[in-house]
Amino acid sequence: MVDNSASLIPANDAARLHALEGYHLLDARSEKVLDDVVAATARLFGVSNAMLSIVEKDEVLVKAPYNLPVAIERIPRGQSLCSATILQDDTAVFENLNLASAPGVDISLLQQLGLSFYAGHNLRTPDGFNLGSLCVYDGPPRQFAPVERALLATLAGVVMRLLELRRTLGAHADRTAVLWEPVYRAIGGQLARLTALAERTTPPGGPAQLTDGVVTEVQAIAAVVDQFVTATLKRV
Repeated sequence: MVDNSASLIPANDAARLHALEGYHLLDARSEKVLDDVVAATARLFGVSNAMLSIVEKDEVLVKAPYNLPVAIERIPRGQSLCSATILQDDTAVFENLNLASAPGVDISLLQQLGLSFYAGHNLRTPDGFNLGSLCVYDGPPRQFAPVERALLATLAGVVMRLLELRRTLGAHADRTAVLWEPVYRAIGGQLARLTALAERTTPPGGPAQLTDGVVTEVQAIAAVVDQFVTATLKRV
């Protein structure tokens, strides 16, 4: 097998990895709020699989997996489309995945799993480092409309806000439990409403027909997390 990973290393990778350390993400333990966001994302787009990826030095951590065909905790960096995603700022989309459409990435694992569609958007820190991505996969090729790309970018922004809040709280362990509880309550209720919207607007086996209500709910979740981030920063 050819190691294509060298072409997937951004010029700022050393600084990016240093920034990643501050978020304390390099374990695969389940966190309910992240699991719920990823599950809602999969349902909104009517895809079979979704996850958060965290791109480490040599591997990619699969965090908050939703319905992946096999149990995978880490994969080599050179076999991950998310390694290619962090090289760009726009949403990365492979509507019909093949060797020609994903240069530099060993897609053999995805082919074995029967996955031909991928879309991912970066988890970008306030300092401009791409830590990984929020991504969705599906078996058959499919188109991914501009409105879907924009919504995936917004959802990735929600995840990054949660990770930023997590990073801030992690530096103050004595306050973490008390401050996380209202976050889970607020986001949990809104995610339940978002999931209900997704179930009403997603036909069986097809992509979500995205409505203004879905977009409004996602933006509202982002606003709530922003309020928590602001309030937390004022306390520290």
